[in-house]
Amino acid sequence: MPVIVEYQKVKREYPEFYKALEDTRSRAIAAAEDAWGLKFGGMYPDAGQFGETPIRKPFFNLGTTSGTAETWNFTLSNTGWQTLIDQTTIEDVYIGLVGWMFPSTVKRVSAIYVEAGPEKLPVVNVEGEIDLYDEPAIIYEKGLVIPQETAVKVEVLVNSTGPQIVKPLGFALAKQKLLIAKKPV
Repeated sequence: MPVIVEYQKVKREYPEFYKALEDTRSRAIAAAEDAWGLKFGGMYPDAGQFGETPIRKPFFNLGTTSGTAETWNFTLSNTGWQTLIDQTTIEDVYIGLVGWMFPSTVKRVSAIYVEAGPEKLPVVNVEGEIDLYDEPAIIYEKGLVIPQETAVKVEVLVNSTGPQIVKPLGFALAKQKLLIAKKPV
């Protein structure tokens, strides 16, 4: 069962998040090693390794949304169910999704549904509860490993129209060096 918490309290008060994150990371690394025949090299991989980076819009082919690479701004134009993402992930990237954060004072969403390939997460109803937090986060009990080139659909139940900021919680594993942060000099 997913939990809804204040994002800033996740580190101190919700060890479930780290359990879900580490389990998802282990499963994703094993799948990527098997698919690519490479070893995991962490945040700054060497040649012949793949690395880890935050989840970014280009991994979902979301070039038209505004916001930073890791925080996405959507315009919710209708009430009722609305699709945020209906794309295929790019080649050479595995995504580990463990939740969502809404870093905005305005929360226009009352439920969220995610499917990736054959995997479907349960609808998470956040109505009322989401308004109790400044920066609410939805944390899944078991994260979702999304393989490269997988169809992903994210739908939200919208209760009022307008802009909504959304940030996926998790990580991405990338085979190509240009998709990963550069090593500090």
